[in-house]
Order: sequence, then C-alpha cells, then structure tokens
Amino acid sequence: MNKALVQVEQGKYEKADKSVQKSLDPTGDDQLLYHLELGTIHHLAGSYEKSNKHLEQAHDLADSLRSKQAEDYLAAAMVSPREMTYMGSDVERVYISYYKALNYLMLAQQAKQERVRDEHLEKAGVEVRRLDNTLSTISFDKGNYKDVKDKEEKTFTKLLDLFQKFQGNWLDEEWLVFREDAYARYLAGVLYEKRGNLDDARISYQKAAELYEEGYTKQYHLGGGMAEQAWFDAIRMMRRSGGWEGEWPRLAEEKLSESRRARLDRYDDETAQILVIQHLGMVPQRKELNLRLTALPQQQSLLLRPVLTGDGMEEKDQLSWFFLLYGDKGVLDLLNGYREGGLYGVARNFTSKTVPLGPAWDVAEQLKIPQTLGSTGIRVTVPYYSPLRTAANGTRLLVDGEDAGQLLDAESLAQLTMQEQLLNASSDLYNALARATLKNVAGSEAGGMVSSALGGGEGLGSLAGKLLASGSSAAETRNWLTLPYGIRLMRVAVEPGKHHLELTTLTQNGSRMARTGRDFELAPGEVRVWVRRTIDRTQERPDRESDMKTASN
Repeated sequence: MNKALVQVEQGKYEKADKSVQKSLDPTGDDQLLYHLELGTIHHLAGSYEKSNKHLEQAHDLADSLRSKQAEDYLAAAMVSPREMTYMGSDVERVYISYYKALNYLMLAQQAKQERVRDEHLEKAGVEVRRLDNTLSTISFDKGNYKDVKDKEEKTFTKLLDLFQKFQGNWLDEEWLVFREDAYARYLAGVLYEKRGNLDDARISYQKAAELYEEGYTKQYHLGGGMAEQAWFDAIRMMRRSGGWEGEWPRLAEEKLSESRRARLDRYDDETAQILVIQHLGMVPQRKELNLRLTALPQQQSLLLRPVLTGDGMEEKDQLSWFFLLYGDKGVLDLLNGYREGGLYGVARNFTSKTVPLGPAWDVAEQLKIPQTLGSTGIRVTVPYYSPLRTAANGTRLLVDGEDAGQLLDAESLAQLTMQEQLLNASSDLYNALARATLKNVAGSEAGGMVSSALGGGEGLGSLAGKLLASGSSAAETRNWLTLPYGIRLMRVAVEPGKHHLELTTLTQNGSRMARTGRDFELAPGEVRVWVRRTIDRTQERPDRESDMKTASN
C-alpha cells in the first residue's frame, strides 16, 4: 500500500490502481479498504463513474459488516483485529457519501446536455440525503457484553471488567466524540444551491454555521473563518429566496464583519461564483504500540509498561501516547518531569501504569492471570497515531492576478481520526489485555498438556504456549489511507466570463511549496466547484521523495 500511496502522490493513478489490487483482497478481510482506496484513486484520476462504482460497493459493505458484527460483538472482540474483516470507522462512512457527491458534481459540471447535468445533480442530492442520514444515526455505543451465555465468553467478560480498571480519566471525552460534520453540511448546502433548492441550501449552510460556531472549530482546531463563511451563505439564501426580510439583516449584523456585509450586494442572480476546495496531503497512518503486562503478586496489582520500537522519533511518539492515555500521573511528578525535560520530560517520567486490583485479585487468581503472566509477562498491542508532521502552511488564491486571500480551514481529517482513536483508546487497551490474557491462559494450559505428553517439565510447555500466543498479538492499524489530512476552501464572486485562478501553498517559513492554476469560463448565476488535491510529500511515508506534487480534478 505504501507503494500505491507514492504512486498516487506522483499522479501515476493506473499504477496505483494495480498496486492496490495486488495488496488488498476484494473478497477477503480487506474488501472494504479495497473499494475505498480504488474509489479515491479513480476520483483523483477523473474517472468519476468508476470511482462511484467502488464507493457504492464500499457503502453496502460498510452497512452489512456493521450489522453483522453488532449481532455478535463479543465474539468479534475476542478475535485479533488483524483476523477480522475491516468494517470502517464512522468518519470513513461519512466520506464515502462525500466523495460520491463530489463525483456526481464533477460529472454534472462536465455534462454538455442540461438533462444529463440535472441527472447527475439529482444523484448528488441522493448522496447528500444519505450523508445526512449517516450523520444523524452515528453512535459510539459499542454494545453490551453482559448478556452472554457461553462459558468462554463469560470468562472474557470477566477479563473485560477487570481490565477496565486501566481506563484513564484524563481525556474529556465530550470533546472527542464525532457527533456531526460541519464541513459535510456546508458541502450539502453547495449542492442544494447548484440544484436551485434555496431553502434546503439555507438550512444546510445554517446548520454548518451553527456547528462550526458551537464547537466544531474548537474540537478540530480549524482556526476561524468557516462559521462566518457559512453564515454568509445562509444569509445569501435568505436574501435570494425572499420572506426573510425581518431576519437576515439582524443575522448579518450579529454574524458578519463589516467587510463581509459589504460583499452581500455583490451576489445576485447574475453573479457567477467559484468555490475552490483543496484536499491537502494524506491522512495519517495508524501504527502499533507494544506493551508488556506483568503481575505484582505481593502488591496484588498488575503493571503495564510500553515496549518502545523504531527510531528515536517513533519512540518519543509511543512514549507520549502511552503517557497521555495510560501512564500513572501525579501533580508533583508532572511538575518535576516538566522541569527536567519539558513535555517530553513529563512523558519520560511516566513509563508505567500500575492497577491495584484489591478484592478483584481473587478473581484474577481464579482466572489464572498471575500464574500466566509470571515474571516475564505477556505482550499486548494497541494502535496509536504519530503527530501530523507537515511543512505546509497557508494556501492563497489569486483571481485574474489579484490576491483573493487565504483559503479557510474547513476540515481536519487528521485531527478527526486521531480524536476518534483517542476516544477508543481505553476500550482498545482493555480489549487487547483481555484477548492477550485469554490466549495466554489457553496457551499455557495447552503447552502444559504438550509438555506432559512429551515427558518434559510443565514450565517449558507453559513458556512455549505463551510465546505462541504473544506472537499473534496485533493491533488494528488499517484505515482509508488515500483520504486527505485536511480540507481548505474559498468562495469568490466573479463576473460572468473567462477567469484565471491560481493556488499557491506555502511552507512554514514562507517559501512556495506548490502552485497550480486553471482557466474557467462561467455563465451568469453559475456556481462552479474546483477541487484540487495537493500532495504534501513532507509527511512521513517510506520510500518517498521530500517535495510536493499537485494533482487536479
């Protein structure tokens, strides 16, 4: 897949298609990812109909796989994530409809006949309604493990209850839950406006504005601007549709700056518009963090420590993730660690988590946990994300040689996917602990029987069984890799006719990272959407060059 990603960055979409087909099985556990990745690659190549065929299959798979796992969530939780069929995240489900809607929009803009254009816009509207339904039904309820009858599943449930003691309480989960998508709501408004459904457009723009304003901007660290842009477009729809004369002036006064209010008069039924959408970079890849679980019988406690791997930067990332989510933390220790080494010093001082079991120790002994862990312990693996590292800074737009300003940060998929992982981190941990312990208990017992049959000592067989079980420990590191890590946009009003647009993305030090341009000819009242994919090749990826490439559709 890394080979396919590099080929995408180079604009070699046919080769990337073949690489994906070699690396992912269209009928196996990665079948959803197979269609997701090919859907994005064909979108970037401008093969919008092919893209939608793959994305529609992905949509059907995501729904059916979720329903299937919900029927027996506990049985699925007992299996190593690598041995399960990938069913996608809530964020990925939203972006299936997002890309399908974009594809139909691009097809509509390419259509020569009005009938064909209207058909594609109608299909885009179907995807918008599907997206709305997905956003309205997203839930992070992971199910109830209590009502189980099978003996082995009851043991697993006890392990889950036991290991939930490792769950930390430092993260404010209210700010991690993916409840809505303000940017998706905004795009829905754009599609409704293109179809002439002004009231639906107003509702979508206003919903997006309220979401950005109420917390979406803060939650995903987007900076300012999008709330005001969405209010501006909601007010435009009020002015155009009529009947809001008593409402829109008040909203304009409350929500828009003086310069924005002055721009309202530039937009009428004859004004053409260009909406520039920049998809930036690639979403981060999940990685594996190895942990070791040991027992402290005298303290009637369990001890968890990270086992750091990789280069120096990866080790720091792993340690920081462990500290953030799992490490023992005391206020004085935090201060001392910070004094000695800053934030990394804080993380470095907290390289373990101890959980006193107290009365639950008897349950642990009944489950043979201390005996199984022994002095060597067992390996447990959980997923983690490294921080997003990019040299990309702002992106500016020139219209006919004049500076139109900087694109607004509309969506951060990097932040969104990381927060989703943070939200699931505790359940990932105690599921992994329960799985690994159950496997090692079974492995020790099996090893003991093999050793007895061969006339050897019980310790040797137990060690062999434990090694076999630990060797199978793996975390869920799969995700939809060709998604962008960020989305930016800008909307400009222009006179009907020909115009030249130019996008320039800068680095953190102000030098030019990528530049691309395109000519447009717009009819009166037309809303044209221009989608650009700027590949940030400063992101971490094996076998890559350290420069930038821009792909267009």
